Amino acid sequence: MALPVTAADFQAYVLFRVLDSIAYPGTYKKFMLARKEQDAAWAVRMAQQVQAVQNAIQELELKEQDLRSSPLAALHIVSHHVTESNLPPSDLQLTIGNCAISRKSTIPCVIVRGKGRGAQPFTVNSRFSQFLYNMWVVNKLDILIKTFARQCLDALDPQGQLPMGDIVAAFQARYAEEATLLAEGFFLAYAHVLRSIRNALETII
Repeated sequence: MALPVTAADFQAYVLFRVLDSIAYPGTYKKFMLARKEQDAAWAVRMAQQVQAVQNAIQELELKEQDLRSSPLAALHIVSHHVTESNLPPSDLQLTIGNCAISRKSTIPCVIVRGKGRGAQPFTVNSRFSQFLYNMWVVNKLDILIKTFARQCLDALDPQGQLPMGDIVAAFQARYAEEATLLAEGFFLAYAHVLRSIRNALETII
């Protein structure tokens, strides 16, 4: 089944969120929507692409909820703990254990910490580690983009004195390629998570 969004949609989304973060919050969005009302082709296209990504993320969230009432409810529980964490599930400790999701025993697993004081850790088949990492990335999408935007702004205008137009131009010149690569990474993470959940649900139904 085809994906509801493209890498180009994610590139437009990242650019939109970066520019809206660099300016006073909401300023660039108002500018884009005003130009859209004037039928500026770039604004119409960007608005469509931003909406496409937002719709795709909402659809993914619904798919995640479907896991809760399926035989894969354990995957939903583990994923919830992962996405609630402020830190990505990277460099997870390896062990031999019983997978909380597949119920397979004495296999290579990673240890996923539960959220909250006193929460018990989960041992999960190491094959799930990339999926869990990508799920964390997708759920933290806007936070990661804002962090990237702030780092760029601090480097471009450390004294906070440049006009907004100069900052945007400098960002486009210096960080356009990096933003594109970031968007491609987000798209691949989203595609992996959506396809994995789709396949899992279709397999068990």
